[in-house]
Amino acid sequence: MKNLILFFTICAFQFQFDLKAQETVTEKPKYKHSIGAAAGFTTGYGLSYRYIPTKFGVQLTFGPYTDERLTQLSSGLTFMYYIFQDQNVNFFLYQGNHYLYRHSLEYIYFEGPFVEPFPEPELKWITNNRMNNGIGFGFDFNIGSRISWNILAGYAAYNNFSRFTLTGETSLYFKL
Repeated sequence: MKNLILFFTICAFQFQFDLKAQETVTEKPKYKHSIGAAAGFTTGYGLSYRYIPTKFGVQLTFGPYTDERLTQLSSGLTFMYYIFQDQNVNFFLYQGNHYLYRHSLEYIYFEGPFVEPFPEPELKWITNNRMNNGIGFGFDFNIGSRISWNILAGYAAYNNFSRFTLTGETSLYFKL
């Protein structure tokens, strides 16, 4: 009986020391700002910035491109709500908005009855403005303490709400 009491006393002290050790461990710093690259149909593609102060967060994405025949601008604004946050994986809901501007020099082919000789195509500047919107869920996989890889999936409205289907997004961030 004395051995049993001694055993439980040692266990109780060990449990108490474990609790004290957990209390003295400093909490890992939480990074609110991140920069990186994103690629998504409803979140935009290009360089990206994320700000997550609490459970709510926002992501801005910007990707300009230009050459002699094409000017293209991708800009995205995404809102996030974190449901589960852990050291290794975070789970969140998102709502993405992607504006895509495209101004390109394209060949316009003759559309009419067949005539001989067939007319040559003409070059014309074409401008397209599109808005894609999406809603879904995502995962942040923390690689080390400062890098995260994100995968998002959901449902989207493409080309100014003319087409509805599934969407997928991804991004890589460095936490500041």
